[in-house]
Amino acid sequence: MNRQMRWRTVLVLVAVLGLVAACGGDAPPAAESGRATPQGRIMTADQGANTVSVIDVATNEVYATIPTGQSPHHVVSSPDGREIWVTLYKENHLQVFDAKTFKELGQVDIGGPSDDLTFAPDGKRLYVSMGADNMVAVIDPAARKLVTKVGVGQTPHGVKVRPDGKELYVTNTAENTISIIGLEGDPKLEISFRVGADPFEVTFDPTGKTAFVSNFLGDSIAVIDTATRKLTGTIRSGKQPAMLSFVEGTGGTLLWVANTGTQEVWIVDPATRKLVMRIPAGGGAHGVVPTPSGKVFVTNTNDNNVTVIEAASGKVITTLGVGTNPNGLTFVPNT
Repeated sequence: MNRQMRWRTVLVLVAVLGLVAACGGDAPPAAESGRATPQGRIMTADQGANTVSVIDVATNEVYATIPTGQSPHHVVSSPDGREIWVTLYKENHLQVFDAKTFKELGQVDIGGPSDDLTFAPDGKRLYVSMGADNMVAVIDPAARKLVTKVGVGQTPHGVKVRPDGKELYVTNTAENTISIIGLEGDPKLEISFRVGADPFEVTFDPTGKTAFVSNFLGDSIAVIDTATRKLTGTIRSGKQPAMLSFVEGTGGTLLWVANTGTQEVWIVDPATRKLVMRIPAGGGAHGVVPTPSGKVFVTNTNDNNVTVIEAASGKVITTLGVGTNPNGLTFVPNT
């Protein structure tokens, strides 16, 4: 199942469900800036609504929406928290917004649709997967311009920079591989190798010594030694694992995985590679992002909502209605 087939399946499920809106009450208000958010904000890319929803982490309230271009797929905060960047699945440009005022600051033409995106740790480069073109776009965010493009495998999706900033990992969903792009000097493709069925997203442990890749159609997590660039094993996951993130909790730093097919989040101990806990989420559980205040937010694409979880206990705190088909999400710290 490639990227297009995945989204066709999602939209059919939404139609069958009658576009059921999840608990969360009325539609969120139009863009509202200037609100004090002491614990920061969560922003979700609502692909079916052409909006970004804004959530106050402290109050668990959706308090604003930001209009975007066609089919916003992922959203990411700049490392300094001053800007948010949005990929557009049906446009040939990226959008950048002021994280405080929500005003659009500009666009960057990259010549094709975009999927996922990630900043270098120092914020000087932004890397964007272009699944339809089998490319990764390299952006200068300060100048808001395209620097270059690097060819990778077929239908790239997930992108993540290793914590030391020296390499970019890219999942190639249509050929079951991951590509590694060297970032020292001019970005260049260095190696690609097989990981699992339909690799979707990638993340690193805090040390950067190990990478974890969700195999969407393999119901597993691939484990990669970043020093040797070799696959060292797999971890069983729920059905159709999507985004994954490391979260600090009472049991240490654990891997949280949003499983689209089983509508739940799995917490995995990366050391033992064993399941610690399963937490119910919503239909099409997709994105998972922690906050410094001890909460984890999960987008539920089919249910049009976000599940809020207490990281320490794994207890579901609440569910918030957002725009249609929320996909990627990001934590935005206070500037």
